[in-house]
Amino acid sequence: MKIESINEDWGTVKQRWEAWWEQQLHDRVLICVTAPRDGAVQPPQEEVAVETHWTDSDYAIRTTLATVQRTYYGGDALPVFMHGWSVGHSLCFGCTPHFARDTVWVDPAPTGDDGFPSLEGWRQSPWWDWMRRSTLSAARASRGRYFVPPMWGNQAGDTLAMVRGSQELLMDIALNPDWVRSAIQRMSDILLEIFEELWTLVSPDLVGLPGSVNYVNTWSSGRTMGLDCDMSCMISPQTFADLFLPALVEHMRTLDRRIYHLDGPGAIQHLDLLLELPELEAIQWVPGAGHEGVLQWVPLIRRIQAKGKSIVVYARPGEIEPLLREVEPEGLCVSTSCRSEAEARQLVERASRMSQERIR
Repeated sequence: MKIESINEDWGTVKQRWEAWWEQQLHDRVLICVTAPRDGAVQPPQEEVAVETHWTDSDYAIRTTLATVQRTYYGGDALPVFMHGWSVGHSLCFGCTPHFARDTVWVDPAPTGDDGFPSLEGWRQSPWWDWMRRSTLSAARASRGRYFVPPMWGNQAGDTLAMVRGSQELLMDIALNPDWVRSAIQRMSDILLEIFEELWTLVSPDLVGLPGSVNYVNTWSSGRTMGLDCDMSCMISPQTFADLFLPALVEHMRTLDRRIYHLDGPGAIQHLDLLLELPELEAIQWVPGAGHEGVLQWVPLIRRIQAKGKSIVVYARPGEIEPLLREVEPEGLCVSTSCRSEAEARQLVERASRMSQERIR
């Protein structure tokens, strides 16, 4: 199975994504719809130990390929090797992982005589070796069937919060901001090294697919990544701009396309600052538990579009047509899932018709 049979409109999908980054339309609004594929056998889930679930790359590859085989990728949806790690980078700095079936969390790294964790020696960590080997295995196994993002965790600010401990980092922000500024810069420099090495392992030649897909599942013909700083929900815009944003902007400048993960109502306080960044093309809006209904966020979507940024939102199938009556189709990407392939196809057709009517 190749990408042309996984997504039946692959040639046009690439053109739609490129237009979306520019807040334009190629022919219709972007809509990513997944559903059970007609006729696909739904095999029983493979039972493995919880640590194997997270750390065995062969298991992750088998799981990804099984998902691709049984999933209908409708509209502009694409298959991606999604391992679920958000704390992976922190392991290279001495954090201890704890595995559960649906998540991984970490203990902060040990501190030295100065009371702070060391950010050196990460190349000697067995987790760094594991990360490289797992990335390469996933890339080689794809053979044009799924994309492989070159990251196993969050960006500098959130990774530092794991390594230091969130509460301790908040105290550092108040009492020792110079250390925080220096540590974030050092963490950012290291992650840029990590990402650069991992990019070579997920090259189009190895994966068998052009371009790249980030953890938001948006495609670009060049290098794209999702950027994040969930730690920002606990600090003021001024502190975010002073301590955390410079490293994020530095990372943005190493990429061809960038999307920021805006996580919940607590992150909205930083939106104006983000929307003024010329380096940033798009926002992923994740409203969080209890705030999922997309129509309540129409003013937020309009605010983002008015600043010339594209946006990814998540909606139930029944919300998509009302949403398209309220916001512009240019620069909008809606992600959803349906119960059947037929339902997914019908939804894409309706969304296409509505978006074309809006631009006439």
